[in-house]
Amino acid sequence: MRPADRIHALGRFSGAPGLHRIRALCCALGDPQERLKFVHLAGTNGKGSTATMIAQVMWEAGYRTGLYTSPFLVVFNERIRVNGRMIPDEDLNRLFEQVDAAAKTLTLPAGEHIGEFEFVTALAFLYFVEQNCDIVALETGLGGAFDATNVIPPPEAAVITSISLDHTAVLGDTISQIAQTKAGIFKPGSAHISAPGQQDEALDVLRICAPDLIVAPQAELLSSTPAGSRIIWQGQTYTLRLPGRYQVENAATSLTTLQALRDRGWRIPEDCISRGLEHAFIPGRFQIVRTNPTIILDGGHNPDGIRKLSESVKLLPFTGKLRLVIGMCADKSVREAVKEIGFTPDQIYVTPLQNERTIPAEKLALILRETCHVIVCCENCADALVRAQKDAAPEDLILVCGSLYLVGEAEKILSARQESAE
Repeated sequence: MRPADRIHALGRFSGAPGLHRIRALCCALGDPQERLKFVHLAGTNGKGSTATMIAQVMWEAGYRTGLYTSPFLVVFNERIRVNGRMIPDEDLNRLFEQVDAAAKTLTLPAGEHIGEFEFVTALAFLYFVEQNCDIVALETGLGGAFDATNVIPPPEAAVITSISLDHTAVLGDTISQIAQTKAGIFKPGSAHISAPGQQDEALDVLRICAPDLIVAPQAELLSSTPAGSRIIWQGQTYTLRLPGRYQVENAATSLTTLQALRDRGWRIPEDCISRGLEHAFIPGRFQIVRTNPTIILDGGHNPDGIRKLSESVKLLPFTGKLRLVIGMCADKSVREAVKEIGFTPDQIYVTPLQNERTIPAEKLALILRETCHVIVCCENCADALVRAQKDAAPEDLILVCGSLYLVGEAEKILSARQESAE
């Protein structure tokens, strides 16, 4: 069995909320996190893109930079990178054995064990130390206060991206409760930063938790195309490779964080910031993977993500029909997310995910009836893509969204087809 499969077998949830398990595991490994410096990121949407932008800039500035994100899109190794390079299989295999041996020495409360995210987080810390990383952009997995990544010492900067309702069964069913949990990554001695445009009830909580909170000034959008955007922030013009209207907010958050790092003594020349934002890329975020017809993959999967995706779709200059391929997790706010679809699909292809958390296609189709009356229930992602491409004219747009799991499946299928065609 591959290390990634063995890690997945550990399960998503490992016991009562708390940091005691990850602390015990890291202690058994010599506390590698204590030998690293971090930018720590929490939030509902935008964490991965913001972390990627910051990491790319720090790399451009000459720092050996780690990047830890979740979930992965196509291969597990995507989650752990150094200077843009994924952890090699041989290092993943070797470090798996080291973490597994340490986990077996632990005495944990009855009914508890080291779960997948705790295991991977500890493994990533070891790898970043081995790679002599100067700084690591570290994305939380779920929440903040009790997220396994929160075992780290005070980071250089603690960043909260856009907060909205998601994972309500775990994090709370109000914006205030979720903001309180996210703000658990704030620690004395860190720079504390919030994305622009936070809801008032979230911002109120963040300011109570960190009176020195820096709210990122918003950037102005100059132009947006499927190839990226141009923005102005604090009098400077930047080009973003990452397309999508919502990346403007993430760029503003990244730029504010980079300024805070400069204030703390990190040398980050302006030309490195420009190059970093222009080169930063993360798959599955309004990613164009085909033309004639155009196929766009986007990981929007909760109400706020779907709303922001809709804003980007409205800016697209396509003239044909819009065909939506969608699948979602049942534990998401499915009805609320569907209500945020701000465009009218000409046809919807509903598919289950290759994941135990999937909502059945027929059930999702019923929820989507008010959005579009032409709905096809498909067997799987491959079936949905075949049908959508067969029905589409060259000027049409096929949009795949609803879950990063679905986007990952679509990316894998389309890449395999492209390789076969070549």
